[in-house]
Amino acid sequence: MAYVTPETNRRRIVALGAVGAVHGVLAVALLTGFAGGIIKTPPKTWLPTWDYMPPPPPRPDPEQPVPPKSHTRDTLPVPDPQVPLPPIGDPGFKIETGPLPPIGSGLDGGLLPPPPTASPSPRFTPRAAAPLGMPGRWVSDADYPTAALRRGEQGAAGFEVTIGPDGRVRDCRITRSSGSAALDAATCAKVSERAQFSPARDENGDLVVGRYANVIRWRIPE
Repeated sequence: MAYVTPETNRRRIVALGAVGAVHGVLAVALLTGFAGGIIKTPPKTWLPTWDYMPPPPPRPDPEQPVPPKSHTRDTLPVPDPQVPLPPIGDPGFKIETGPLPPIGSGLDGGLLPPPPTASPSPRFTPRAAAPLGMPGRWVSDADYPTAALRRGEQGAAGFEVTIGPDGRVRDCRITRSSGSAALDAATCAKVSERAQFSPARDENGDLVVGRYANVIRWRIPE
C-alpha cells in the first residue's frame, strides 16, 4: 500500500514546475525565432521582358511571271484591236447604183398598173326593225278567243310581220300554227293592231321596209 506524504507532494509540484518552465522556454524560443528571421521570406525576382516585332512579309519576285487569269463562263476573250483583218476577196458580182425610175412607170418604160383603191366604208350601219315596248304586252288573257277557250285549245303560234318605213305593221303571217285556227287568227290580229316598231335603215341611213318574227304562247288562264 502506498501512502501520500507531504514530501511526495512537494516533489510532484517541483517536477510539474520544471516541465512548465521547459515548455515556456521552448515557446519563447519559437516566437523569437520567427520574429528574429529564423523563417526568412525569399526575395521577389522578375523575369526579363522585351518587345517583339514580327518580320515583314516576303516581297514578290519581280522576275516571276504572273499566271494569266482563267476565263469564266461570264467573261469572253476580247480580240486584239491591233491584229489586222484579212482582206475580203472579190464576191463575183457588182452592185451598180443609178437614178430610180419615175413613179408610175415600169422598169421597161411601160406604165405600172394603178394601186388598188380601198372600197369606201359605208356611211351608216344597216339596222333591222326593232319593237317599241315589250312584245309580251301585245296580247293578254282578256284577248283569249271565246271559241278556243270553250274548246280548251292552247298552244304556241309563230308569226312574222312586215314593217313599213313608218314603223307600222303592213301584213302578218303565221309561220308555225298553234293547232287552233282561232288562236292563229287572234295572234296576227292583236299583233297588227298593237305592235309598234322602230323602222329599219339601210347602209345609207334611209328608212326601208323590214321584218320581225316572234312566238306567242296561248295558255288557258286559271
